[in-house]
Amino acid sequence: MARLLTSRMADALQDGSPRLLFVAVEHPDGIGYFCSGIRSIVWNGHTWAGSGRQGTVSPIKQSSEIAIQDIVFTMSGIDPAIAAGLNDDVRNLSGQAWLGCLAWDDTVIPDPYLLVDSELDFQTFTIDTDGTCTIAITAHAGLYTLARGVQEAWTPENQKLQYPDDIGMDMIPGLQNQDLNWGPS
Repeated sequence: MARLLTSRMADALQDGSPRLLFVAVEHPDGIGYFCSGIRSIVWNGHTWAGSGRQGTVSPIKQSSEIAIQDIVFTMSGIDPAIAAGLNDDVRNLSGQAWLGCLAWDDTVIPDPYLLVDSELDFQTFTIDTDGTCTIAITAHAGLYTLARGVQEAWTPENQKLQYPDDIGMDMIPGLQNQDLNWGPS
């Protein structure tokens, strides 16, 4: 699905307004709202913590190819005690990143551009040389479902496991070898 760049955002980008990245990462311990600024900014009903150089997002590659694109959301400088208390099961949660611009009064210009809406896969923790922790969450954007096998076949038996009285799928095997006329006779 194509994302639309509004005229306000297009004008702000063309005028060279200060840019920043907004990142929302869903986590079992709560949703984290971060921005690439050095201070917190209020936008879209949330306070986005300024992460400065401590927060990064790997380059977001978009192409017309049918491919799975990995994105890594990283936060450095975390207290190891805080990181140790985080639940690490992030699979199937979501992560988004928006490109935003600031107006002259440091407010966010409406309609930041959604760069990516991804599904999280796993996170890793590393201890840095200064004793702080870095958290990296790997996510998949785009056609990530192509890499997963089909978990269940649609058969009359599977349908009856969930809906015992439903007989609609009983007709499917009979249709398999039936010749159907799709055009005018």
